Amino acid sequence: MRAAAYIRVSTEDQARHGYSLDAQREACRRRALEVGAQTVAEYADEGVSGATLERPGLAALREACRAGVVDLVVCLDPDRLSRKLAHQMLLTEEFERAGVRLEFVNFDWQNTPDGRLFYALRGAIAEYEREKIKERTLSGKRQKARSGMMPIGAVPYGYRLESGRLVAEPAEAEAVRLAFDLFLREDLGVNGVAARLTALGVPTRGGRPWNRATVRGMLRNPVYAGTFLYRQGGEVIPVPVPALVEPETWTNVQEKLAEARRLWSGWSREKYLLSGLVTCADCGCTMHGAVRRGRKGGRGRSYTCVRTQAGRLAQGCRPVKYVDADTLEAAAWERVTAWLDDPAAFARELRDGGRVDELARDLARVREHLAAARKGVDNIRRALAGGLLDLDEGTAAALKDARARERALLARKKELERELAAARASEKGAREMLGQAKRWLKELDTLGFNEKKALVRVLVRQVIVRGRGRDVEATLVANLGAADEAEKPGKI
Repeated sequence: MRAAAYIRVSTEDQARHGYSLDAQREACRRRALEVGAQTVAEYADEGVSGATLERPGLAALREACRAGVVDLVVCLDPDRLSRKLAHQMLLTEEFERAGVRLEFVNFDWQNTPDGRLFYALRGAIAEYEREKIKERTLSGKRQKARSGMMPIGAVPYGYRLESGRLVAEPAEAEAVRLAFDLFLREDLGVNGVAARLTALGVPTRGGRPWNRATVRGMLRNPVYAGTFLYRQGGEVIPVPVPALVEPETWTNVQEKLAEARRLWSGWSREKYLLSGLVTCADCGCTMHGAVRRGRKGGRGRSYTCVRTQAGRLAQGCRPVKYVDADTLEAAAWERVTAWLDDPAAFARELRDGGRVDELARDLARVREHLAAARKGVDNIRRALAGGLLDLDEGTAAALKDARARERALLARKKELERELAAARASEKGAREMLGQAKRWLKELDTLGFNEKKALVRVLVRQVIVRGRGRDVEATLVANLGAADEAEKPGKI
């Protein structure tokens, strides 16, 4: 008889009950030999909660049972198998279907109505205890917060944890005060504060440069005015902590942040027809709208891939690349109107070289191969179960290879199904657009900016820009048919 010992321990279990892996290993191996096992394999999960089924050791054990290479599973007690009653019953039924016997060291499992009832009750009690532990933990955190202590382990920048309470960390506290002062006194803006802190060499905890999101979160956090807000469910508990800035300073910063948001939302910003669609082929970054000031004081719209936020991993092209927005948008709009004016262009995109038929043929072939692979896996399992094959290295390797091929073919099948569904949807959408082309063409002269922008997004997937200056070339990728089909408006 081939046995498998499943052992699991979490840090909490080891501390509270002394459930070490070594102790479980020895107890399970001894029980397996007592009931007649000739071999005992081991499957272990260390530091993994019993409340989830996503455990590497358990997954390997289940796979071995499905493969028919295990006759007996030995576990210390039902809690080691799972802390949830539903999961315990699911695993028990799964083992039974595979013809695998389940044995516990500290629990007399009997496959009878009484045995099942007792097993279910024990699982229910274990789940109840787990929920009680969770509730006691949350209650303890609430009590700590109400007594002025930190209920969580995460410590905000500028502080350190000492005897359960936040105290100021001098160097970081000075950096916090500097950030508030720069934003309030020098009118740098959030991004300017991040850039200044980085330039001054003020360290972050992660060692990375300061960025806009980090600085904004710091400026808006009430902890620096002396109150840490602990949220649990719908309850908010204020925890007094040492203030790093004056309450008046914090209030003034909030007002300035609110005013900046109000002014920004009220600005009449420039409109960009291709926003969100333009990509720089040279650096791989998306290109966004930007207003450039000319030498004579004028302003011009452009698209650029430069990233000005401090701490961004991708900084865009250097030197900075700008593409004239009027020229790029005019070229793109000319191509869009040409598509609408020439239904044959739509038809060429619709045909797409028989893309749908090709995907359907590939999917049929993969399904055939998958059926054959599954049949091969089943044949090996039946041979093992019937004693026609021994589980030697060669058989184990063959089974592993067959399962790997089955998984690869299944993944390819799902991928092809997604591609085929997308291609069919694209074809259907394109045919609908073909029917509307004439109507759109008649209305082009009356379309407003937002309507033009919406039309561009229906017909254009991406605008790819290469080069700079007078050597800029833009490629318009149609939002029809295959992803590799593109139309070029030419150099601009």
